[in-house]
Amino acid sequence: MLISFERATEIANLYYNDIYHLCLSRLKKEENAADVTQEVFLFFQEKYNELEDEYIKAWLYKVADNKIKEQFRAIAKREKELIYGTVFASQTSTDILYEMEEDNKVTPEELEEKKKSILSSLSEKELELFEMVYTKHMEYKELAKTFDISEHAVRARVYRLRLKIKEKTAFIFMAILLLFMRF
Repeated sequence: MLISFERATEIANLYYNDIYHLCLSRLKKEENAADVTQEVFLFFQEKYNELEDEYIKAWLYKVADNKIKEQFRAIAKREKELIYGTVFASQTSTDILYEMEEDNKVTPEELEEKKKSILSSLSEKELELFEMVYTKHMEYKELAKTFDISEHAVRARVYRLRLKIKEKTAFIFMAILLLFMRF
């Protein structure tokens, strides 16, 4: 049985603003907050019959929290693909790099030089860590054993490595774009 229009309106009137503001406080962009809030209430309509009235508010908050986390994971995945692809030209980021080549007339040799520049900026330890994380896809637990350090220390090193690569790639992309822009 579907939720009645009246009941759906009642629930939306009670909780929509609260859920929207939760999403906005975490996502920081109005359009993202509106999208996630809409997803929460659409999912609510599907699951309404399985819920008890006294738990609806808590359920809505939990679903909103999960949807927000999904957004952050999607963003992180896109960033990882961009960083990973920039250095090793993975399939996903190859398309991005190809578009840059076409739009800006950047030669494959120039892109290869930029990739080498990024890799050469890494220390020997960072390069080894990079290979283990992004090429061999080793887990933090395995890395901790390999380096004989705690998992927390591994996470910190990987985080710093990502920041270093991200800064370097962002700078290079900006330089490429500025270099080939026509004013």
